[in-house]
Amino acid sequence: MVNIGTHVSSSKSIDLVFDRGLEVGANSIQFFVSSPRSWKWKERTDKEKEQFFIKKEKYSIFPTVVHASYLFNLASADEDLRKKSINGVINELKLCEELKIEYYVIHAGKAKGQNEEKAIENVLRSMEEIFSKIHLRNTVFLVETLAGQKGEIGKTTEEIYKLIKAFETENIGVCLDTCHLYSAGYKINTEKGFYNYKKELSDIIGLDKVKVIHCNDSKTPFNSHKDRHEHIGKGSIGLEGFRLFLNDEDFSKLPFILETPKEKNWDEVNMKTLRSLIGVNVPVAQSG
Repeated sequence: MVNIGTHVSSSKSIDLVFDRGLEVGANSIQFFVSSPRSWKWKERTDKEKEQFFIKKEKYSIFPTVVHASYLFNLASADEDLRKKSINGVINELKLCEELKIEYYVIHAGKAKGQNEEKAIENVLRSMEEIFSKIHLRNTVFLVETLAGQKGEIGKTTEEIYKLIKAFETENIGVCLDTCHLYSAGYKINTEKGFYNYKKELSDIIGLDKVKVIHCNDSKTPFNSHKDRHEHIGKGSIGLEGFRLFLNDEDFSKLPFILETPKEKNWDEVNMKTLRSLIGVNVPVAQSG
């Protein structure tokens, strides 16, 4: 069975992520452990943690994935911001380790006025400091593929490789995002484009490093370098891109996690759409 899940809210109490995942029929879940738009760190109570473990054991929802705060910028030329980002990541990773979260996904950062080589150097320095402060045993640190908007680092396979190759002895890997890949110039919604990308990924990074797939259609056209998520089949990627991923002999073994707009019952609709593509061996019509 292909594992299809979604991003859920961790508001009020962190253990409620399992209830919210169960409510929409998710096989796996992703959530924030702190506000994605606030620097304030919220300590979780012992009761929350205890309930989290009880529900993690009780519910058939696996794996659990935490997404890093959107405020973090490990590439920043501003040393204060970069230091705050490093400390924020360390706080989140410590909690992930304690809760035995399987995966932690992060946007590496944005160049913001620097050249990209300098920005990549800053990310590497930041990651070196993070891994010097915390040794990951339970959680795998995943660098996400990005669309390349506003100087984002991680928009190409080569950039992702540069970010992870120095840390091969660490618990590290890659999270693919379908919207970001398409917006960055990878035409994953055609057989030729999909298999070309898969080969590039295999040759440069290795498919074994890919652990999670963010499953999002795109509001913007191919190669737009914009990060705008859309419901499955309602954007410019169309259903064919998702059919290719879901039926691939390698990618189909990974968790597919929705980050589509949170509107009405669209999580259920999107998961149903994805599941309807499993086992479909003929191309499906594009929707945009």
